[in-house]
Order: sequence, then C-alpha cells, then structure tokens
Amino acid sequence: MRLPFSPRQQGAALVTVLFLMLAVLMMSVSSLRAALMAAKSTRVERDRHVALAAAEAALLDAERDIDGAAGAASPRAAIFAALDASAFMERCSGGAERTGLCRLAAPPGAPAWQAADLAGERAVEYGRFSGRSMPTGAGLLPARLPRYLIELLAVPGRAPGQAPRYRITAIGFGADAATVVVLQGYYIRASATAPGGRLGWREIANWPALHRAAS
Repeated sequence: MRLPFSPRQQGAALVTVLFLMLAVLMMSVSSLRAALMAAKSTRVERDRHVALAAAEAALLDAERDIDGAAGAASPRAAIFAALDASAFMERCSGGAERTGLCRLAAPPGAPAWQAADLAGERAVEYGRFSGRSMPTGAGLLPARLPRYLIELLAVPGRAPGQAPRYRITAIGFGADAATVVVLQGYYIRASATAPGGRLGWREIANWPALHRAAS
C-alpha cells in the first residue's frame, strides 16, 4: 500500500538536497581556486627561471668584456689590458667605452652596485662589447636584455703585475619585465703569471630594496 509523503517530509528532503548542492558547489569553488593558485605559482617560478638564466648570461658577458672581447684594438679592451683605474667612474657615471665601469665607493657611502640603476643606461646591455646577441620579447624569452656593472676592487697588498679583482653585478629580466633576478660575482682577469676565472657568485634577492635605500 502506497502512502503519500507529508508536506513536512517533502520540505526536509528539499533542504537536504539544497545542503548537498551547496557542499558540492563549495568543493568545486575550492578546487578551482587551488588550481588557479597552482597555475599562478608555476607561472611565477617559470618567469623567475627565465630571469635567472638571463642574469647568468650577463655575468658571463661581463667576464668576456673584462677579458677583452671588444677586440685588442678597441678602447674598451685597452682599459682592462692596461688596468686604467681612471676609467672606473664614481657612481658608474662614465659613458662610451667607460659605460658600466664603477669606482669602488668609500664607506660609509653605498656601494656602486646598490646606488646605480642596474636596469638603466649606466649599466652595460648584454652584447654591447662582446658582440653577442640574445633573443627577447616573445613567448618565454626575457622581456629585455640583461645588464651589468663592473667595479674595480682595491686589493690590499696587491703586488705590481698581480691581476686585479673585479666585482660584477648583473640583472636579468623574466618574460614579465617586472620579474628580476640580480646576481653578483667576483672575477680575476688572466695574466701572464696566473690564470683568471670566477672566484664565486651569489644572488642578491633584496636588490630592489637596497637600491631604493641607496638612492
């Protein structure tokens, strides 16, 4: 024998169904949000890797520059070959063949690599003196060419003829120009009596904040 549902039973069933639908909707929204956050995180990390690779390329380009990649007859190569300390300007203010060459700042002044704008015209654009090229501006390529500065370090007790040390600070950009990575390395130019090479490097994660403070 079939008994009809009472209005109270029908109301309870409707409320139960509505609660189930709401639970499913909340789970769907939560899953979608998690998927979007994961995609954004992946995109940011990928862009950082692009900027890191560009900054590493700029470090290598600066090392080539120090080693005379501009050519033996060029004024730029002559600066490093003859160790013309006067070419390294205060706050990296030189132009032409002196572009990007920085005098070591005396304390308590901020170091040149903090005070100068790495992304600006005082820094050397990738390939300017080495003749190298790098594609930019499309897809997963850097939005713009990386740049670098070179500081001549005063080494206490350096004997005549001993190779000087340089500090290189390079900035790389991701596919989004707002994504930047700053790397810093130390380099010795090879001489007739000693081999050259990179002494070490580090990433400066807080360079934007240091630059704002120094400026």
